[in-house]
Amino acid sequence: MNKNGFTLLELIFTIAILAIVLAAAAPSFHGLMARNKVERTVTELKGLFIAAKSEAVMRNKQVYLHTVGLTDTKTYTDDWCVIATTEPTANSCTTNDNTLYIVDGHSLSGLNIKRHQDYATIKIDSMNGHPKFNAGESIIDWLTFEKESGKAVTMQMHMFGRLYR
Repeated sequence: MNKNGFTLLELIFTIAILAIVLAAAAPSFHGLMARNKVERTVTELKGLFIAAKSEAVMRNKQVYLHTVGLTDTKTYTDDWCVIATTEPTANSCTTNDNTLYIVDGHSLSGLNIKRHQDYATIKIDSMNGHPKFNAGESIIDWLTFEKESGKAVTMQMHMFGRLYR
């Protein structure tokens, strides 16, 4: 006898095996998504920093990096931004004519994040594109973040204008 198709029992076994494989892969997939979120955040912040340094030198004007909505205590929030502007103060994540670049926390949700306690604002020199730190500091831990309760990533900023992770 020539049969076309599958029996009900074969379909049930196939679905059960697929369910087991997917259940085993789900935790790994969740970890991958968390790592991608952190990597995306690092990439966007590096891009903002490089662009801000370039703008400072190109315009021959001080550029400021403001961490709005962040404190020196790790906080699980999406209501933050890092904004590059020519204004020495910024109190909100809204853009204006002096806003050069912005990384918005709402597009990078789900991070525990904090900033360096002394650097809510970092001034970038117009002559050489180097950030200005307090006397004696050459490297600062600028931002630290983690996805939920995962491994923390700290972005360090060097006085000569390099950003490390």
